[in-house]
Amino acid sequence: MNTTTIYEKASECYIQASLEILNHFKTSVKEIHHVGSTSIPKMDLPGAVDVLLLMKYEENINMLANGIIQEGYDKVSGLPTDYIEEVVLRDTLEDFEVNFILMHHESERKDEILYCRDCLNENDRFIEQFRKIKEAYLDQKLDQKRYELKKAELYSTIMEQQGDMGIV
Repeated sequence: MNTTTIYEKASECYIQASLEILNHFKTSVKEIHHVGSTSIPKMDLPGAVDVLLLMKYEENINMLANGIIQEGYDKVSGLPTDYIEEVVLRDTLEDFEVNFILMHHESERKDEILYCRDCLNENDRFIEQFRKIKEAYLDQKLDQKRYELKKAELYSTIMEQQGDMGIV
């Protein structure tokens, strides 16, 4: 019996969403990455597909955002303060909400996001901590604000590990 995991479905959605965006805006995008809980195979829990779009030029961020909004995407407001420098746009594709996080390719936050994603993929202890946080949120034991706070604490722990290891 062949069952497709949530991770596999989210990965397919990421690829489809990325291709759609690149089809319209490929000259403005330098890199594109699948981030967030659906990018971690061992998590395999429901969630939004987060697509990190790294823009070649900072001034392209608002231009691309406006273009994506014209394609029917919604600009997300009321985000945690972590996203103060980014623009986040949302649409639904297949059975997933897709969040496009637009930032400049030289952003320090980009490095932190990708580092945390990679550490989560490589460290079962971090995955288990993240799984517990995500499951508590999905089971409505944590509200959105508390969920974001717990995730931020986990990411801080991961980043502190980076400093302890002397990684730049």
